[in-house]
Amino acid sequence: MTAAKYTLATHLNHLRQFTKKQKEYQKKVSQKTFLTDEMAQDALLKSLERVLESVITISNMIIAEEDFKKPETKQNAFEILASEKVITKILSKKLEGVAGFRNILIHDYIDLNLKLAYRNAVKSMPVFDEFSKQIARHIKKS
Repeated sequence: MTAAKYTLATHLNHLRQFTKKQKEYQKKVSQKTFLTDEMAQDALLKSLERVLESVITISNMIIAEEDFKKPETKQNAFEILASEKVITKILSKKLEGVAGFRNILIHDYIDLNLKLAYRNAVKSMPVFDEFSKQIARHIKKS
């Protein structure tokens, strides 16, 4: 295994750990609690941030390692992975929206709608699981 492949596999393992933790938080914290408890908000949102950052880091690592076209935006990285058949186009489209949500979380562009944030966190978990599966397949093939 090359150093780059090992590093990519390590980041994928981190993503899986972060996703697992996010799911555990969601099981323990209802939307009602999330909306009223700042500590719950911080835990869930910071955990989601880690997941999102991992997805973006893994995407950019693959693009750099395989010398694919350089992305102009974070969302564009997913289009490139799809065009190179690393992930499906369907998954790419789902991830583009997630990357936009990441910018809202990280940069506080707007006041965060907590109901929407909770809903997005819950709805995004299957997307992250599918990303992990497709990246794992890609690592095995390469």
